[in-house]
Amino acid sequence: MLVGMVFALVSLCHASSADAAPLRVRVRGTAKLTARASRDQPTPGVNELLLNGALTDDAGQPLALQPVIIRIAKEIDPHDARTASGVAGARGCERGADPGPGAAPAPRRGPMAWGITVSGGGDAPEVTAITDEDGRFCLRARLDPDRYKATLVYTPPAANVLVDGVEREVSFDLSRRGLALRFDPTPRVVQLDTPNTTVDAVAILDDDETPRVAPMLGLVLSNEKEELARGATDATGRARFVVPGAKLGAPGPGELRVSFAGDSETAGATHTEEIERHVKVAVKVPAADRGELTAGIPEDGIALLAEVGTSIGAPLSEGAIEARIGDVVVGAAPVERGIARLMLTFTGQGSEALVRLRYVAVSPWYEPLGEPTVRVPIRGPSLWSKAPILLAGLAVLAFFLVGRVSGQKQKPEPAPAKADGETREAKPRVDVVRPAERGQEGWTGCVVDAHEGTPVQGARVWVERGTFDGRSVLASVETDAHGRFTLPGIGGIAGDETIAAEARLHARLTQDLPAPGEIAIAIAQRRRALLARLVKWARRRGPPFDARPEPTPGHVRRAAGEELGTARWADAVERAVFGPGDVDAHAEQDVERLVPDDDKKAPEAAPRDIGRERDGR
Repeated sequence: MLVGMVFALVSLCHASSADAAPLRVRVRGTAKLTARASRDQPTPGVNELLLNGALTDDAGQPLALQPVIIRIAKEIDPHDARTASGVAGARGCERGADPGPGAAPAPRRGPMAWGITVSGGGDAPEVTAITDEDGRFCLRARLDPDRYKATLVYTPPAANVLVDGVEREVSFDLSRRGLALRFDPTPRVVQLDTPNTTVDAVAILDDDETPRVAPMLGLVLSNEKEELARGATDATGRARFVVPGAKLGAPGPGELRVSFAGDSETAGATHTEEIERHVKVAVKVPAADRGELTAGIPEDGIALLAEVGTSIGAPLSEGAIEARIGDVVVGAAPVERGIARLMLTFTGQGSEALVRLRYVAVSPWYEPLGEPTVRVPIRGPSLWSKAPILLAGLAVLAFFLVGRVSGQKQKPEPAPAKADGETREAKPRVDVVRPAERGQEGWTGCVVDAHEGTPVQGARVWVERGTFDGRSVLASVETDAHGRFTLPGIGGIAGDETIAAEARLHARLTQDLPAPGEIAIAIAQRRRALLARLVKWARRRGPPFDARPEPTPGHVRRAAGEELGTARWADAVERAVFGPGDVDAHAEQDVERLVPDDDKKAPEAAPRDIGRERDGR
């Protein structure tokens, strides 16, 4: 089997492929800007705007020391002079009042910006707020009771090439009481296959020093597309919504939004939370349920049709079904329009085989609902079907007999090493295909994807050696359109050299340098490497992070509980592995920076390229 695997890699290296240049996609994150404006009355008769918010990336990490531009205008008169005057006097949110000498400092009131500056003049001044270490900002401005609109803009500095900018508008009314809405508890994952889902919201009036609950307010619960339910707050300011699970929306990422339209005394308000809608996936074999499966020959392949659907009755068109006997995979097929057509191939004994079916999800919001077992009737092959095998065996026997008679006086060749007999796991590796002829130096070969087996164009392959200053590159080359490469000799091997390979979307592989000759290098995609690391980490940590059949980023995030760093890491892995776009070295490094401290490893130092230094490059 090992020889067959190496042969397959070499065959792929020599296969023809189009010489088209690869499509290069630059992966960037998106900034997220949240803000809320409310009325504050620090003293009777004084009316102030309190505007606070936060700036984060799409992984939830704060963007500290970043400028947020804020423009404020009255709705009925964007050029109102009194509004411009009030905005020009904007200031940061102070800490509590000074309690006097010797007393403990007052607690901090809300987020603080590192700096508030006002630029521009006339009727359109602009406020620049610099976010604090938590990505938060806050400002105050004395404005008349009226309706206003604030425009907030974040434009990343030129040095920040990983995040796109964002713009947001916030409307508010300072002539009415300020209202804050939130969910309690905050929903993160909702199950669509439950009969009913309960969501609680809380309404708080917070336009003075003493926030208080807001009873008898009519609230509306909706998702990103439609209204879901209505309710009114009770004496404690809470409103409870009971929504059928199937009504929450389609499986996948979405939103839950609670809103108040406003009345004569209280300003309107809206609060939104990002959620994931999960659903269970069921697998069944109708022919087996009806007892209509026909016995087949497992060595020739047995066809099996499985129906795949969610527990709320919707068919699926993603993921795959994997068939196992014990721990051995005997067949797999993609799910298309709720159907998976499997071909089971195995060595069978007896009259039936117990085949376990497992749904393999591509998206984390599709959760397998158990692993049903199917009794597949089997039968042995007929005598006539074995005739070609018997004839081939006789031919091989005759060949060896003739060779034995003709070569009795020759010294027998040493027997080759015995193969493992098992299929080699699809993992990054370097295989020696053929040693170099006497007098030949250097290495030739190809680089392929470890899982898909396709040639990797533009991969860098290099040989390096340890020095007092670290590691130095002795030879380096890039693969051509067919994944092929040729590395020159390095003038003798000392024994501590290594060979490494890496591509834009494939993680680095480093192994001891083999003897000169033809080699085959298999490297794994960076998204697969990130997922493999999370699985390995969860296995090492054990319960509750470990899970069967395999821990997923979603499971690790839920198991993290109060370990916020671990939850952020699992979120980042999930977005990188299952999200759109490519995962290059920058995206991989962004995820690696979130790895829990107990699993971080020192970054590899960049090796010196001696060959380039000799050439003056």
